[in-house]
Amino acid sequence: MTALITAGTSICGVTAITAVAPAIGADQKSANVAIANVVAFGTLGMLCYPYLAHNLHVAGVLPTSQQVGIALGLAVHDTSQVMGCALTYATLFGDQAVVAAAAGALEKEATQAHSKLTCTQ
Repeated sequence: MTALITAGTSICGVTAITAVAPAIGADQKSANVAIANVVAFGTLGMLCYPYLAHNLHVAGVLPTSQQVGIALGLAVHDTSQVMGCALTYATLFGDQAVVAAAAGALEKEATQAHSKLTCTQ
C-alpha cells in the first residue's frame, strides 16, 4: 500500500494508483485504501490551499498570480482537484490568471511524469 500511496501522491493521484496497482501485484483492498487516502487529502487540500495561497500572496511569499497558480498546481495530486483549487482561488479572490498558471503547472508536471515513465520502460 505504501507504494500505491507514494505513486498517487507524487505522480497524479488516482490515475497513478490504478496504473501501478497491477504492476506491483497489489490487491483490490490496498488499491481502494490508497485511492481513498489520496482523494481525501486532495479534497482537504482543495478546500484549504486557496486560503493558504492567498495568505502567502498577501505576505509577499508568492508575489505574482503565476506563482500562486504554480504552487496550487503542484500542491494537489489530482488534476480535477487542482483545477477546483485554482477556480476556488479565482472566484474568492478575483484572480483569473491563477487558473491559467495552475493549468500550465499541470501540463509541465504531466510531461515530466510521462518522460520518467518512458525512460523506465
